[in-house]
Order: sequence, then C-alpha cells, then structure tokens
Amino acid sequence: SELVRAFWSVQETTADAAKCSWENDAWVRALNTNTWTAVQNDAVYAVYVRTLQGIALANEYLRQTAPSRLSDRGVSSDLARKIDTYRAEARFIRAYLYWMAIDCFGDVPFTTENSPFGGEYFPKQASRSQIYDYCVGELEYLMSAESPMLEPRSLYPRADKGSAAGLLARMYLNSEVYTGVPRWAEAKAVCETIFTMGYSLSPEWAALFRGDNGENPQVRSEMLWA
Repeated sequence: SELVRAFWSVQETTADAAKCSWENDAWVRALNTNTWTAVQNDAVYAVYVRTLQGIALANEYLRQTAPSRLSDRGVSSDLARKIDTYRAEARFIRAYLYWMAIDCFGDVPFTTENSPFGGEYFPKQASRSQIYDYCVGELEYLMSAESPMLEPRSLYPRADKGSAAGLLARMYLNSEVYTGVPRWAEAKAVCETIFTMGYSLSPEWAALFRGDNGENPQVRSEMLWA
C-alpha cells in the first residue's frame, strides 16, 4: 500500500490533478507546492525503495522457480506448468515496477534473475531507454501465444495478457519521453488489440472507485489489472 499511495502522490499532487489537504507531514507540503529538494522526501523515497525492493523479490522468485531448480527439487510436471503462469506474472510485475521507476526517476539500478546478488554486489544503473527496451521485450513476449501468461479476463484480479497489453500501450504512449523516439502507431495497434480481448467500459465512471468494484461485473469488465 505504501508504494501505490506514494506513487499516486508523486504523480498527481505535483500536478494540477489533485492536491492533498493533509499538510501536517512535510512531504505533503513539498509535493503540493513543488518545493521538494535534495533532502529526502518520504513519498519520493518510498517509490524509489519499494519499486527496487519489489524488483528484487520478483528476481528471487524467478531464480528459485527456474526449471533446473524445480527439477532438482522433484517438482511434478503438473505443478511446474502451474508455476510457469506465476513466473509470467512475476515478469509482468517486475516490468510494471520498472515502468514506475523510470517514469519517476529516469535511470535506475537494473537487475534481473540472472544478475549477481549479495552483500558485496552493487547493481549498476541502466539508462531509461535501455530499461524501456527491456520492458517492451518482456511485455511483447508475455502477450504472445508462446507465453504461459493467463488469457485476458480469465482469473480476476490476477495479471494476464490483457494486463501486459495495457502496460505495453502505456510504455508506447510515453516512448518519446523515455527514449526520444515516438511510437504512436505501436500504441494504437496495442490498444486495438485490447479492444478485441472482451473488455468494455463501465457505464458509470464513479463506480470504478467504490469499495465493491471487484464484485461489480460492469466495473470488472473495464479493469486490465486490479
């Protein structure tokens, strides 16, 4: 919850979309008025730490569930196939966290399940453009027929191929900012693919933000990832 709240705060209260009336915390005032400095801001710090922490957790899950590890542990073929879908979801979540990180910070430390790790290893930064390219490649694979990712709208609220398509569209929409190269045609094509996946807009916009939005079928039909 800290990551989602902090990410929303740094994205929205720093713009004209929203302001927070709770001013007892210094980080709120700084974001509301765009006056944060090099001194740590709790919300900015939370986004940085929590995205990188989540990426590390996804990497470790992928290490521990590699086919060779599962074989060594005597995991059945049926369970291994089920784990494949979880591995695909972990790759999606990692791409989502990298998107959050490059959107807020640009260049950030970059690691995958193949990176060394431990107390003596300090990850090197990759450029925003490099991480963008990596995430696009991951999402294109997760959308593909070869991917074990769940089919669109098959098991709410877990991530599925529709989730991957939604994030890929968002990456393409911001490509000019992230890489200097616009990719409007690619964004349009992915959005048109999403239109074929069975989603539909909720007839009542406000219902998306109510506490029962996971049980309301008209609302759930709009959600690419909950």
